[in-house]
Amino acid sequence: MTVMEPNAPVTDAELATADSADTDTVDTTVHMEPATGPRSDPSAPAAASVAPETPLTADDMSPANGHIAAETTDEITPIPIPRPVPFPQPMPFPLPYRMASGRYRSRPIGYQLELRVDIDGTRPLRRLSGDYYSISESAVTYFGSWTVDAVTVRTSRSHVTVVGTARTTWPTTFTIATVTIPRAHLGRPAPAATLQWSTPSGAKGARYQCMWESTSFRTVELEEDCESGVAPFRSYDTRSLPSGGAARTLSVAGAFAEAGVQMLDTGGGNVVNTPSGYLWTNASLHHAMQAHFSRWQERPQYKVWLLHARAHEYGVGLRGIMFDQQGLQRQGCASFYQAISSGSAQNQRERLYVNVHELGHCFNLFHSFHKSYMNPPLPNRPGALSWMNYPQNYNPGGGAPSGTAAFWAAFGFEFDTLELAHLRHGFRNAVIMGGNPFGTGAALEVGEEFLDRVSDTSGLRLSIAPADPRPLLGMPIVLNITLTAERTQQVHRRDQLHPKYGFVHLAVSRPRGDVIVYQPPVQHCADPALVSSGHDDVLPISAYIGYDAVVGQLFDDPGTYRIRASYAAPDGTMLVSDTATLRVVAPRTSSDDQVADLLLRDQAGMALTLLGSDSPYLADGTNALETVVAEHGEHPAAVFARLALGTNAARPFAEVDATGAVRMRERDLTRADELLGAAVDASRGDSGLDDLTVYETLGYLASSHDAEGDTDRARELRHDAATLAESKHAPTSVLRSLQE
Repeated sequence: MTVMEPNAPVTDAELATADSADTDTVDTTVHMEPATGPRSDPSAPAAASVAPETPLTADDMSPANGHIAAETTDEITPIPIPRPVPFPQPMPFPLPYRMASGRYRSRPIGYQLELRVDIDGTRPLRRLSGDYYSISESAVTYFGSWTVDAVTVRTSRSHVTVVGTARTTWPTTFTIATVTIPRAHLGRPAPAATLQWSTPSGAKGARYQCMWESTSFRTVELEEDCESGVAPFRSYDTRSLPSGGAARTLSVAGAFAEAGVQMLDTGGGNVVNTPSGYLWTNASLHHAMQAHFSRWQERPQYKVWLLHARAHEYGVGLRGIMFDQQGLQRQGCASFYQAISSGSAQNQRERLYVNVHELGHCFNLFHSFHKSYMNPPLPNRPGALSWMNYPQNYNPGGGAPSGTAAFWAAFGFEFDTLELAHLRHGFRNAVIMGGNPFGTGAALEVGEEFLDRVSDTSGLRLSIAPADPRPLLGMPIVLNITLTAERTQQVHRRDQLHPKYGFVHLAVSRPRGDVIVYQPPVQHCADPALVSSGHDDVLPISAYIGYDAVVGQLFDDPGTYRIRASYAAPDGTMLVSDTATLRVVAPRTSSDDQVADLLLRDQAGMALTLLGSDSPYLADGTNALETVVAEHGEHPAAVFARLALGTNAARPFAEVDATGAVRMRERDLTRADELLGAAVDASRGDSGLDDLTVYETLGYLASSHDAEGDTDRARELRHDAATLAESKHAPTSVLRSLQE
């Protein structure tokens, strides 16, 4: 069957072919190959190759797999509407009607349509949406999506008719969607929905008959694994503490079910056995997902992995993380219960919140206060009573109560309306795990948060500067970010000024002419740690920004780059830095060329971001770093390779296999001392690593020796860091952190 595009009318010859086609149900969620060949308009008419010899009848229309030709009424016998069978005895009151909302699916011939109708039931949005899959003899391929943002609903005694104008992911003139659903009483089978496409001028397009499939708009397989010694979250009774919304007992699956998303428990949960006191790293989490998530594949699919774990190396403030931002992203997340493990009502409430929040990121939902980075950009909503807001960031404005207590008192345990629209009706690749990268929502133009302020009375200054303003192509790019508090006020702790925590954002203008809002490959959902600063206190942090979650290698062309930062202060003030300029220099020698080729690989960028990894899924990146050290040890970039490899050696690595067994690679402090010692020694002057990275490296290595019981070596390293920092006149905030 040859159909030019799914919204276009179908010829009689194609319908005759459809009658004899295989009509078995096809799983359209697992075939994700991109369409090949020229993309035709699914809404445009197909050319007729054979003229019809006889008029179509209702018998011809039924088996046409949802693709019913649009002809004049005198050529088609209408499908008779079944009349309700009378009850044997009169009922004292009429039965209510079934809801029309839910998911419907056409038969798989030519194109299969997944149709979503959202006009009644729980929190109806009055929208329609759908996904098309192209059906061939050998493959099922995703074709495109459409959505109707506002509909007109007409209800008669026999039918519900829903009409609206669609936005589509492909060009088409058939944009008017008319869905007709017979009304049926409860207890009767759910009737089919008929979708008729037309142009704004009234020309008829394709017609689909879609059988009812589910009351849920989407279905996702959720696999949950649990670290040994950690009790996984089950449910929370919202009556336990004062809150908004209806009283009910909520599980993670229940929270998504209220949003119209069915979470299917795969039953594949396992216990991941780790040593006592084990601290997860971003590298070990990503490896565990790829090795242990039984349904993980490098393709888009409605399947997601959640790990219930004890603690992350970043400390008790980190409650959760959506760590899967390499390759096809958003397929895994983790929740950490170290600080919320008592079983109290407050802890149970936060466990529910953390799990739903992190899974929300897997659906490509941004924080309520980061909506300006979505595509298309939307206004930030700090006053949202949503799973995706931070309770401590809640600020409805207008002088209304704000902060954590006000949030929980009013929170109804739900997503806000625009998030519901995304979950239910977002274009398929923007929602499905492994679809669009997390952060393909970053606007290609600099948003309001990066514009100059007419006046600024915040008492804060934000400044940025590249650690090396003229790096060679391929050199890791590090940005120094400094917040200065001129008067006493609450600000975020120094380490949380790193972009990975989401309070500082960067916009990078590249030589090729585009502007990228930087998205860290790993984003951390941590409790804001606030400190009181003032009297010109200086809080500096350095951040490797060379690898982006969306575009990959960010500085992969010679030329001039311009960088600007914004900082969201705790009181809601948006601070903007001056513009920093960075000029990437073309390679000068053959060694420069070879190093650039090694370090500009995607896996090398991710390995540098994670500061090394044992994962075989990053083997190419790790090998690139090893090659730089072994064959180009005198090159300026070698110090960064030693930093990543040495940091990885200084920590244990948990390798989780598909059975759930954990093989621990213990710390190799001999190798760590060798690599990190060389990196630090090469950076004691004006070259090599930036000063802040040197201090942090010595502190990290000291902590590793402490963990192995070598307190003398740890004390020696901390003394070295403090002495070096004092000799370089490091700010008080840095000296204080080295003492803690």
